[in-house]
Amino acid sequence: MAVVQEHLKIMQHECSAVSYCRYSFEGVLQAIYGYDREPFECKKDSKRECIFQEGDDVLKELDVEHANFYIDFIALCSFFVVLRAACYLVLRWRVKMH
Repeated sequence: MAVVQEHLKIMQHECSAVSYCRYSFEGVLQAIYGYDREPFECKKDSKRECIFQEGDDVLKELDVEHANFYIDFIALCSFFVVLRAACYLVLRWRVKMH
């Protein structure tokens, strides 16, 4: 079971809002289990019970059913651009120092 956002402390909630891991996790789950995916095949002769027949059930259990794939994609692209620019500026500053 996933950690529900309301159960996090304020600082943890703010840290998760700027975490690339969160956006990548939500994006992958939305891409795999979202967008009206067909129900999973559950073999009736199997000894195991099929708990998650619908992709939406997986998203609800992991508390990402309201996540937006495009927002996650834009956030990840933003992380990429900002980190690249920061690395460039730091390297440029270090080279000028010497």
